[in-house]
Amino acid sequence: LGSRVDAMQHDDVIWGVINQRFCSYKAKTRTQTFCRNQYNVTGLCNRTSCPLANSQYATIEEKDGRLYLCMKTIERAHMPRKLWERVLLSKNYAEALAQIDKELEFWPQIVKHKCKQRLTKMTQYIIRMRRLRLKPRPTLERVHKKVEVRESRREVKAEKAAMLDRSIQRELLARLKQGTYGDIYNFPMKEYESALDEEEAAVEAEEGDEFVEDEDEDEDGESDEEEQYEEE
Repeated sequence: LGSRVDAMQHDDVIWGVINQRFCSYKAKTRTQTFCRNQYNVTGLCNRTSCPLANSQYATIEEKDGRLYLCMKTIERAHMPRKLWERVLLSKNYAEALAQIDKELEFWPQIVKHKCKQRLTKMTQYIIRMRRLRLKPRPTLERVHKKVEVRESRREVKAEKAAMLDRSIQRELLARLKQGTYGDIYNFPMKEYESALDEEEAAVEAEEGDEFVEDEDEDEDGESDEEEQYEEE
């Protein structure tokens, strides 16, 4: 089996090219080199974790909250669509570990160990995700700055237009009351009468205030006369 595998794919040659030359999945930092391949079991760029330079490889994949055991064998290398065999793992952590032991019974021990480590980490973050979904979270709303500025400008323009309309209305009412246009000018009587009523109400309110002030002055004068009469 070993000679057959070596004849079909040379892992050492592939790793020599990937390690020494260019790899599109490689991400280098100052302290570590990472791998961005979705099938990498550890996320590190090294010989045992590289999914391209290992003919026999296994990893754990998460999709829509469910975990899958993905296995790659050299016998399916000529069919890229069927290269990875996926096995749905149980939601129970202990049963999922038992499934890994069963599916990878004759695989190297290091592969099983790394798959179990990845299963543990992914199970923990799925549990945290479910807890966070149950907690109430504040919703973020977009602030439309341009819309607010545009609306504020429109408000200022509308206020100016309203003030202009009021001044024009007052001027026209003043001219109509003076008889500037005579009887030839057509204007809406309803609006004219309502404006006159408003002016009359304002005038009456002013007269009422003056009347109250006069009454207060009369009362003060009467109280002063009573005090002078008592002193006499």
